Amino acid sequence: MLTFNFSKIKLDDRGVMLDLGCGEGRHIFGVMQAFPNIQCIGLDPNLDSLDKSLEGLDFFKSLSNKKTSFLSGSAYELPFSDNTFDLVICSEVLEHLHEYINALEEISRVLKPGGKFLASVPSEFPEKICWALSNEYQNQPGGHLRIFKKKALIEEIQKKGFKYINSERFHSIHSAYWWLRCMFWKTQDKNVLIRWYKKFLELHILKKPIWIDLIDKSLNPILGKSIAFYFEKK
Repeated sequence: MLTFNFSKIKLDDRGVMLDLGCGEGRHIFGVMQAFPNIQCIGLDPNLDSLDKSLEGLDFFKSLSNKKTSFLSGSAYELPFSDNTFDLVICSEVLEHLHEYINALEEISRVLKPGGKFLASVPSEFPEKICWALSNEYQNQPGGHLRIFKKKALIEEIQKKGFKYINSERFHSIHSAYWWLRCMFWKTQDKNVLIRWYKKFLELHILKKPIWIDLIDKSLNPILGKSIAFYFEKK
């Protein structure tokens, strides 16, 4: 389940990309499919997630003509030289970081001039509802530390040497799923409605029925759970 439209960007075939906070590798695998000649590197501090990303790589590696690597590391001190990457992805990470401005500075440092920076965070409106419904959602270990306002985040990233291109919202039907989880936080694992809705989301992810896709896309401008930003380094 991707949070960016890779058809909106162009990359040199000799390029290198970094997925910062790659998790289990979903955006790495998306880039491998969209740009098979790009070298991909995923970085994440969570070793369990990296193990799962390596398992996924066994399935997706045939998509790419270049080597794909997964590394453990910190967003505050990226183990790469200046001007290394043509593309940096940072999806659903900034809201977890205490010093996210420091991470933005590191991203700017390792990205080449003219390189693309794709960032996504939870959208303000759906996230506010989650916070209002559940204190546990806010306070869970490794949870979200802040709610970003679109305009303010764009301005902060621009100050780090980036040109704003555009933005869009994704995954509207996931917003209601998280609202339900927040409403029934202590019993969510046993809640029948949440289990049904999870199966509904899995159907969309795995089968992509047209009718669900149309609902999701039509509601994205208002209820999209994530907002994706497209930037270019000056």
